[in-house]
Order: sequence, then structure tokens, then C-alpha cells
Amino acid sequence: MVLLQALSEQRRAEVRAAVCAVETARLPVPAVRFRALAEVPLRRVVEEVLAASGRRLLALGEGFLSGYEDVVRERLADEGIGVLPREDRAVLTLVLLFSVAVPRAHGSVLPQALWTQGVPVSRERLKESAVSDGVVDAALRRLAAADLVRFTGAGIVLGSQLLRLTSAAQRALFEQLVLLAEPTGALAESILRLRARGAVDGSEEVW
Repeated sequence: MVLLQALSEQRRAEVRAAVCAVETARLPVPAVRFRALAEVPLRRVVEEVLAASGRRLLALGEGFLSGYEDVVRERLADEGIGVLPREDRAVLTLVLLFSVAVPRAHGSVLPQALWTQGVPVSRERLKESAVSDGVVDAALRRLAAADLVRFTGAGIVLGSQLLRLTSAAQRALFEQLVLLAEPTGALAESILRLRARGAVDGSEEVW
């Protein structure tokens, strides 16, 4: 880590403190709290330190969190590391669908809103699916413990761990949810059209 070693001991300590903060915080760490996040040259050192372990710095509003690089995330998933059990994936998909995908497709949630700011969904709504009530309850407990969902007075929303996804990961996940929710809708058609174009020319379109 060339950039880190070039710093004074004081600056290295500031970088390490910032790295620790973005790696462990539940919510985005305000840049004003850490010099190594507020100052661009030091922030680049933070990025270098994170990159050494396959991580990256994620900007969220006026704050930062860290998450896995896309290539690392994909490799871990391919190797079955950190993959949720089938039942948990099914229930999390339902929360994603009803809290984020459907409201965003209908325009009631803005595209720039954080995933944790979706529309709360009731436990009863989740139990109207093909997933059994017992599976829903057990999965929700595990997902909440992992901070993948959060219980509020109005219902269930996504947990802060979803904020640690890169923009590419969030876009791919949202596209899959749209294709699931409204496979024949205009947005789904746009996604399929852009994917087909990207497969032909190797480009990555952002809609």
C-alpha cells in the first residue's frame, strides 16, 4: 500500500480510523467526522487500503460505507460463500419486491431513494405469498439479525446491509425484481432491450 506508507504516522492513524468506521458502521459515516473521508487525497488512501482486501468505498449522500468489489462479490457467490439459505432468499425477495421494486416501478418511491427508505410491508402481506407462515416468521428473524431487514412501526423495510451493495449490484438486483414483478411492463421491456444491446456490443447501459 504505497500511498499509506508515504503518510506520517498521524495521517496513517486517521486513515485506519476511517477504514474501521466505514467497515463497521450500520449507517453511512458522515465525511465531516473523519479527516480521511473529508479530504480527497486521504480518501484515496482509504480506498487503497480497502482495495487491498477486495473492498471499496461507497458514497451515500454525504457519508460513506464500504462493500465488496463486484468481482469479489460474484466470486464469493459462485463459491457459495455468504449465500443465504433458500427460505431466507425467498422472504428477502418478497420484502425487496413489495418495499422497493413495485413502489419504484409505480413512481411512489424515487429511484435516488436509499433502499432502506422503501415502503414498509406488513408481515401479513408477506404471508399472502406461497411461502408458509412459519418460514416467513423464521426467515424474518434471521434476516433482521443480519440487518438485511428492519422492523418499524409501519412494517418491514430493508436493513442497512443493503446499502453496502455497489451501484452495479443494486442495479442488477433491481432489474431482476422488475422482471419478476412486471415481466411484460414497459420497464421490463426496456431492461431486456438494454441487456440485449449490451450483449451485442459489450457495453453496460444505465437506465
